[in-house]
Amino acid sequence: MKKLLRVTFRLILCCMLLCAGIISTVELWTSLKAADYCHDSVSHCSNNRVAVVLGCSKYFTSGKPNAYFHGRMNAAADLWKSGKIRGIIVSGDNSDRYYNEPKDMREALVQLGVPNEKIVSDFAGLRTYDSVIRTTRIFNAGAVIFISQPDHVERAVATARSIGMNAEGLYAPLPPVTRRTQFSQFLRERAARLAMAIDLIAHRAPTHLGECQTLPF
Repeated sequence: MKKLLRVTFRLILCCMLLCAGIISTVELWTSLKAADYCHDSVSHCSNNRVAVVLGCSKYFTSGKPNAYFHGRMNAAADLWKSGKIRGIIVSGDNSDRYYNEPKDMREALVQLGVPNEKIVSDFAGLRTYDSVIRTTRIFNAGAVIFISQPDHVERAVATARSIGMNAEGLYAPLPPVTRRTQFSQFLRERAARLAMAIDLIAHRAPTHLGECQTLPF
């Protein structure tokens, strides 16, 4: 029995070390791939690009306004007003007729002064990976700037550059959160980065592709 317990303990320990090693490797790879191309200021972004705003809900499930959403919209509007971008793709989830992230993003950006005709909606950005792949395969956007909060945008840029896209990222502001929420988001992002690595290794296709579209800008 003691021998069995020792073997079980060693097996569990090895599995934990292996998982930690995989997570650390993915974290390091993501940082190395994205760090030099992500900016915390509009002034550091390159000129003549297309912005891609990654989707999230306008409201929390509690019904309160989502500060992450508004941070992304404000960052995108500031980037537009700087004159550094030709237009904006809003890419998010519209898998349910009662839930439409691109529609909410478009309306918010128009209210912030972005011309409606300079915004294109991608209704099939169900996941960040899907948004990135569709940006090049469906919209042929060329040089792009992804906009989201730091961890998220780094993952998008790492994904994009690993498939050969000329991509940068602009950090949207992080709202204040509780330690519990911060820890939950940390775990969720680590899981998302592992999923990203698996998707890239497997060359997974997005859930939806469809016909190519020509951007009007």
